[in-house]
Amino acid sequence: MRDFALIYLNGVRREIRGREALMMLAGWLRKEAGLTGTKIVCAEGDCGSCTVLRAFPDIGKQASAKVGATVAANAIHSVGATHIAPLEFEAMNSCIATVAQMDGSHIVTVEGMQCGNDLSPAQVAMKQCHASQCGYCTPGFVMAMSAMLEKHDHADAKTATNYLTGNLCRCTGYAPIVQAALTVRATEQHSVAGRYSNAEAVADALVNAKQSLLIEHDGVRLFAPVTLREAVTFAAQNPGFQVVGAATDMGVQINKGKPLPRALLSLHLVRDLYQAKQSRSGIVMGARVTLAQLRRMCETTAPELERFLNLFASPQIKNVATLVGNIANASPIGDTLPFLLIADTQVHVASRPGGKGPIRKRTIAMSDLYVGYKKLALEPGEIITHVSFNATDSNEILRLYKVSQRKDLDISAISGAFSLTLAGRAKHSTTSNAVARKSKSTPSVVSARIAFGGVAATPIRLPEVEAALLGDFTLEKAEAAAQLIASSIKPLSDVRGSAAYRRVTAANMFRRYASEVLNA
Repeated sequence: MRDFALIYLNGVRREIRGREALMMLAGWLRKEAGLTGTKIVCAEGDCGSCTVLRAFPDIGKQASAKVGATVAANAIHSVGATHIAPLEFEAMNSCIATVAQMDGSHIVTVEGMQCGNDLSPAQVAMKQCHASQCGYCTPGFVMAMSAMLEKHDHADAKTATNYLTGNLCRCTGYAPIVQAALTVRATEQHSVAGRYSNAEAVADALVNAKQSLLIEHDGVRLFAPVTLREAVTFAAQNPGFQVVGAATDMGVQINKGKPLPRALLSLHLVRDLYQAKQSRSGIVMGARVTLAQLRRMCETTAPELERFLNLFASPQIKNVATLVGNIANASPIGDTLPFLLIADTQVHVASRPGGKGPIRKRTIAMSDLYVGYKKLALEPGEIITHVSFNATDSNEILRLYKVSQRKDLDISAISGAFSLTLAGRAKHSTTSNAVARKSKSTPSVVSARIAFGGVAATPIRLPEVEAALLGDFTLEKAEAAAQLIASSIKPLSDVRGSAAYRRVTAANMFRRYASEVLNA
């Protein structure tokens, strides 16, 4: 059992204990490590000024880690019998994550980007394009741009803006920043993975990952076990415990003055929970699989979900936030939840009643998981270990929508997931589709699935509407279904929209979907 979180900070080994391990990473970097280049502005994970690069040696599949585009093939090291792949550095917000959550990680701040006397390519590009005025947001943009260069030698406009989506600036109007991102070029000399993938450091982190971690300070206990058995034992022995994953929600609350929970359980050392399996039938993913990994996996299995995942959360958030975290947070406006409700999702949980005996596992259908506002159908001591859901069928027309006050990176006012399976729908045939459009035959619905978020205390399915959609699908039937949706839901009014607004928006959301189906 360790009593310290191990971090390699700009290549230097650090052991962090007690109070410091429970600090927010950005605050610790500034106050304890003396690295003030990392800025704190929103303290909510929205503005990106606190962006750092993080790499975590994959304890489940280190040997097959993906290598950045600019990392030379000879960067793969060998330590004894352990093959060490270059680290994969990704951007993350440091303001809403505790230091303890970084255990085993390699962290690079803006101070670590300079190579000798040379500024990094991102720093040079920002300077040459005059992309800084007050300069407070500049380190975050440099780090986000550097994360981009770990995956791309250079970027087009779409790639550049995608990587910079999680960073805000109040001075420049963004044009010179985007120009810097378009002109910057990766160099092997400045590759973060190439410079910081130290074989001995990675091996050290992997060795320490085989030891459970316990941080204690001022009545707070944070436990990171290496086995599921230890995890469910801790859960059984600590009523009221809280699982800490990415802490993208909990971190915001702490920054606003809410105290840390007294018992925290981190699963970052449990190897089995990094499982991510993909097949033609669907996806199975563990509690430690991030939204960024999910997006990449869905490119062929559920392409509509892959597209939708680009609309919410910044790269910094998606690189650390997990699908299981989105589920367990139990927010009625969780962005992935309407899709999961219509994808026959199964939630796999584990417990060890009384902290003794064998591990008990069971499966809960997603449709049965939410029993009230922020309430899950979990028994005391149960934790979610895996989630599985079906792949999109070729006869299925799936669409996911959200409406929010801002287009990107905003909490939904309302979200919807719609799926119709049509009889005899051509499978990926342009010719057949063209003939179908020419014949203007009425589509026939054999299966319908409708789910909404933001219209009740929990995300909900609408079985009455689904049943009404079976059979011939016409414009008249679609309008009747839209009106049925408006009359079936009973949303509340809040700062994101009135109840009347949500009813109208939900109906219009379905009308949009129906139009796409009828004109396909």
